[in-house]
Amino acid sequence: MQSTIFIALLVFIDQLTKLLVKFNLSIYQKVDILGSFLRFTYVENQGIAFGIDTSRFHIFVIFLTVLAIIALLYYKKNLSLEYEKIPLILIIGGAIGNAIDRILVLVPSFNYFGVIDFIDIGFGYYRWFIFNLADTFITIGVILYFILQYKFNKEYNATSRNI
Repeated sequence: MQSTIFIALLVFIDQLTKLLVKFNLSIYQKVDILGSFLRFTYVENQGIAFGIDTSRFHIFVIFLTVLAIIALLYYKKNLSLEYEKIPLILIIGGAIGNAIDRILVLVPSFNYFGVIDFIDIGFGYYRWFIFNLADTFITIGVILYFILQYKFNKEYNATSRNI
């Protein structure tokens, strides 16, 4: 139950920030937050990670996203240790947040053209790809998952050598 609330909170925060950007900035408008290092630049990404264009396969991407969310929820449900669920909660929350944007593209009256991205970091002309909080949740979740798996495997290997 707690993980469901946390996932819902992540989705809410992601969607709230996207709506604030959508209704307060014009498309491609830039607002400096920390000089040129951190700025908000409003774009709507029709593709997937790193701007890879998948607009011709929009329905297929939505289907795969929903399928991945269901698989992750099932996997999370079967984990025994609570700390193992944290990375999956972050990944699921982020995936749902971006899936909502992809689904809203299918509703013309909502005027969505892709996933709303706005976090723009870099130095001068050297910029990273523009992303959103859902992308951040997914990235942190994946990194945390690999760290925990590495730590678990290291401890398991050390324990099994002593037996």
